[in-house]
Amino acid sequence: MNKKSIIIIGAGLAGLSTGCYSQMNGYQTHIFEHHTMPGGVATCWKRKGYIIDGGIHFLMCHKPGQSIYEIYANWYSSVNRFLDMTSYCRFIDEASGRSVQITRDLDLLAKELKAVSPADSRFIDDLVTGARAMQGTDIGEMGMSQPQELLGFPDKLKQMWKMRRFFKYFTGKYAGSAANYAKGIHDPWLRYIFENMFLPEVPIWFILMLLGMLADGQMGCWKGVRSTLSFLSKSGTGNWAGRRLTGLL
Repeated sequence: MNKKSIIIIGAGLAGLSTGCYSQMNGYQTHIFEHHTMPGGVATCWKRKGYIIDGGIHFLMCHKPGQSIYEIYANWYSSVNRFLDMTSYCRFIDEASGRSVQITRDLDLLAKELKAVSPADSRFIDDLVTGARAMQGTDIGEMGMSQPQELLGFPDKLKQMWKMRRFFKYFTGKYAGSAANYAKGIHDPWLRYIFENMFLPEVPIWFILMLLGMLADGQMGCWKGVRSTLSFLSKSGTGNWAGRRLTGLL
């Protein structure tokens, strides 16, 4: 009887996971990837002293101590292929020359934001307080380590109990969008910063979670994936637009 096989389009995180778990369940897998390296939008590389991020995505909880780390550990084999993020982004106002860098130092962040607009200290303190509340949290406890459709009612109750310390940040004004939250900020440039720390439409609790994880050193980018799959290039055709990555466990 022929071995069952699967063709997977894309060697991003979803494609790599599908390849690994398929082989664990007896399937032969073939992954087709357009790029020269796997990782998808979670890939970054260094060039002339700069770190180039291939997309807006990054990994959260890429170090031991978080339940979601065990998921990563199933399909990568080298933790030293991660770049820790010590700085999230930098905002520059070209007209005035002002700049603010979002780093893992929450005290410095508060200081720099208040220097931009002392009148908005209440919003800034609220942001930093929320980020501190998110520090030390396990995103697996927020329902991100299991598919929601597999969670029963008792599972959801357990999650709510584990989230009790910071549950208020998932309700009320924090459940609204960053753009809506920023409407009360006086300084236009500070309002722009609040709206664009990620995307204007994401809820504020997501921004707080990102800042809390950044402060914990639990955010990173992939330098390239050395997965439990071995990657063999397709050769002999001259068509490198479709590079075949064949997984062998």
